[in-house]
Amino acid sequence: MRGIISVSIIWVLAAGLLFAGDNERKPLGKVTFPLGDNFIQSRGTVKWQPVKYKMPVFEFDRIKTARQSRCEITFETKKVLRIGEKTIVEITQDDAGTHEVKLDKGSAWLSLFLPWGKSKINVKTPSSVCAVRGTVYRLEADSNHTAYRCYKGTIAVTPFKEDGKTLADSTFEVNAGEELILVMNFEEYKKQQQKQWEEFKQKEMDDFERFKQQDQQQFDEMLQKDLEDFNKVNNISYKQQRFDFEEDQKSDWVQWNKERDRLLQE
Repeated sequence: MRGIISVSIIWVLAAGLLFAGDNERKPLGKVTFPLGDNFIQSRGTVKWQPVKYKMPVFEFDRIKTARQSRCEITFETKKVLRIGEKTIVEITQDDAGTHEVKLDKGSAWLSLFLPWGKSKINVKTPSSVCAVRGTVYRLEADSNHTAYRCYKGTIAVTPFKEDGKTLADSTFEVNAGEELILVMNFEEYKKQQQKQWEEFKQKEMDDFERFKQQDQQQFDEMLQKDLEDFNKVNNISYKQQRFDFEEDQKSDWVQWNKERDRLLQE
């Protein structure tokens, strides 16, 4: 009986120390605008908890958004990360104090309105690492490709080599008004693009019944031209160019983020 009591006391003391350690952890940021269904998973746990307004975000926390949901995380004043629907990110910090965001699949928007050198944050996707020192940009990623669009300042994107772990020797500099698309498996990317075109064309036929042979040919030519614009470096296919600003503004995701940025700068 005494042995059972002693073990119980030790367990309680250990649990108390563990929770005390958690309470002493310094948060890296906090949730400042949850929209829809958002969830957070702490390090060492498997359960996802609902995100709440002003909830602190600690190192190695993972945040997940459901369909038609978004979440804004503020690291410090005028330094925020927003993630779109069906996205999971993990947030950490290196020894130098640089925030690091790991995004395997989904979309994100980063706004950093701090002086040069005071707004360090790196974003890691399966195909590349993006480093910034004060800028505004967004990205979309999956296991095969990452697409960046820069709105203000400059971003430096370094792709991974074929092993997906070692960084390549080449770094792309993407300026405001430019986009960069990196593709690891180009054949798979072509299949993805073809599928998207087919889904779009089917929707157009269902909604307006206006696709005829000439429309089919036009879209096939557009797709072929898009694929021909890619170059290759270190076995990774890439395309860097100016993007259509007016077309970009039609996106609800872009409009929402720019409205949040306006509030951020007031």
